[in-house]
Amino acid sequence: MSIVEGVVAVKMPSKFDDSIRVKLEDGDWYSADQDMADGIRKGATVKLKTQKRGRNVVIEKVKELSPPAEGSSGGGGGRRGGGGGGGRYQPDPKRENSIHYQSARKDALTFLQLQQEAGILKLGTKAAEKLNKLHDELDILTEKFYTDIGELGAVKRIQDQADESEDFDPDEEGEQDDDF
Repeated sequence: MSIVEGVVAVKMPSKFDDSIRVKLEDGDWYSADQDMADGIRKGATVKLKTQKRGRNVVIEKVKELSPPAEGSSGGGGGRRGGGGGGGRYQPDPKRENSIHYQSARKDALTFLQLQQEAGILKLGTKAAEKLNKLHDELDILTEKFYTDIGELGAVKRIQDQADESEDFDPDEEGEQDDDF
């Protein structure tokens, strides 16, 4: 048994079992069951009573010495309850736009790659022409994908299409499979 004090740097579910892994700023990892982990907040200064069990150091008791510093997430990394940020979500339009742009750019690159593999992307004969054409196509596709995100373009297009599933009758298609 040992007593450890420190600031909680990381709190996350274990990949191997139902425990929660806790890392203090000094770099040491500890294991806790879910109920114990609920009392551990990221950014808080804690005092831990620990016990070594095999390769793991298990938290047996927790005492929070000071709450998380203002501005830290304070959210839980557990499987139940902890939603991160303690319910203090603040929308950040610049960040959201940046994420949408990155997603659109990635999709545009993937789409260009698919066009190239299918042999339908005509780039020209000279290296400079190819590079300029790629840049132009990438920018055009990025803009289209970015606009689609803002307008839910692909989703709207699919929803606007007629739902023909009710009109389909497999018996009318001429082929009947008696094995079913």
